[in-house]
Formats: sequence, structure tokens, C-alpha cells
Amino acid sequence: MKGLILKDFINLKKQSKAIGVLVVFYLLLAIATKNISMFGAIILILFAMMPITALSYDERANWDKYGLTMPVSRAEMVLSKYILGLILSLFALILNFIVQILMGTEMNTENITINFVIFGASIIFISLLLPIMFKFGVEKGRILMILILMLPTITITLLPQIVKTPPSEEMITKALYALPFIIVIIYVLSILISINIYSKKEF
Repeated sequence: MKGLILKDFINLKKQSKAIGVLVVFYLLLAIATKNISMFGAIILILFAMMPITALSYDERANWDKYGLTMPVSRAEMVLSKYILGLILSLFALILNFIVQILMGTEMNTENITINFVIFGASIIFISLLLPIMFKFGVEKGRILMILILMLPTITITLLPQIVKTPPSEEMITKALYALPFIIVIIYVLSILISINIYSKKEF
């Protein structure tokens, strides 16, 4: 398992300069617009997408055919991508906190909650995208990936029309308390679905 994750990090090292440039660009943009929360949202989604990049490298190199000849189970091949996504999302969350502290953002309950909600959103993105990529491959799954990435925009646009009465503060509080459990359930279900998909694939 460690070897699989290390392999992915070595592959992703090729993208490190491009990622670094994007992080700096969005940081400067956030500073210019005085919208640091935007920086957090963008980099969390950016880092959450990295397992897809790792899958793309595997696909181009026909890694699966070779990897499955090694003493590695199909479940471990799948799980390594989910662990990679979790590690990178946690790194992005920590980086976001560091940037906010350095920028003098007050670390009150509201800001901390927003950061963790965005982190949760990145985990849900991983949960939605990886089964699709394991099923269809990165190239064929790109259209579905774009549609999923558009979901937040579509939801924000349509929600006011669907929900006429804004939720009460009590409902929001309950939803926030339930959110970590919901995310864990979605993540575990996604892993099980991906393992089931990958176990039936032929290479």
C-alpha cells in the first residue's frame, strides 16, 4: 500500500511546478480581491483532483497490467487512490489555515467551520469522481467529471427557486453536526463501489 501511494507521489511530482504556480496565482488573486476564503475553496478542490491525475498517469503507462502482477490486491490498488486524495486534501486544508493565519484572518468558529465544510466538499468530490474514473477511465470519464464539478454552481443557482423558505439557524446547526458522519458514509460507500467496479475489470 505504501509503495502504491509513494509511486503516485513520484508521478505527481511532475506536476509540482504547475501546481505551485496555480497556488501562488490564486493566493495573489485572493489577496487582491480580499477574498481569502476563495483561495481555500480553489486549492482544496485543486488538490482533491490530484488522484484523478495519478489515475491518468497510470492509464497512459498501462500500470494496472503490471501492478496486478505484483503482490498487491485490487482493493489495495483502489484504496491507495482514496488515501492519496485524503492526504492531499488534508494538506490543502492545513495550507489554507496557515495562509489565513499569516494574512491575519480571525480564526473564529465561523471561519473554521467554513474551512471544514469546504474540506468536506473536496472529500465528496473525490467520492463522486473516483468510481466514475475506475468505471470509464480518465479519458472517457472527463465529461461526467465536468458535470460533477458544475454541480455546486447549478445547486447554488437553483436552490433559491426550489427552497422558498430559508432554513432556520437550528436546522443549519444540526446539518453541520451531521455533515462529518454523512461525508464518512459517502466516502466508505464510494470506496466499496470502486472496489466492486475495479474487481470486475479486465486488463
